[in-house]
Amino acid sequence: MRVSIAELLHKVKPCGKIGEYLYQQLVDFNHSMKHPAWPKGEMWSLGDSPAISLLLDDHEYGYEYKPAPRITPDMYYVHDQTERKIRVYHYVDPRFTLEDMFAKLALNYGK
Repeated sequence: MRVSIAELLHKVKPCGKIGEYLYQQLVDFNHSMKHPAWPKGEMWSLGDSPAISLLLDDHEYGYEYKPAPRITPDMYYVHDQTERKIRVYHYVDPRFTLEDMFAKLALNYGK
């Protein structure tokens, strides 16, 4: 989930020591990168956040069930499995996820 660095500065850094720590980790990481294409402008991608969002709300209209692929010993996907279905999400609401995190930081650590 993409978020701007300015948004993290505005909504995360003011949230006590934890907010300052989280924001500083981003800054330090960006300064340590030697690759000229990094960071990508003024944005940051927050990793596995969609999985957390789906634990909070299953986004019941944003998925469909499909047969789970099988993974072979040599790490290829085989799409002929019919015994088990998985949810395949087409959309996870990024604002719901990010604003929940920002609100919890502010409520628990102040602004």
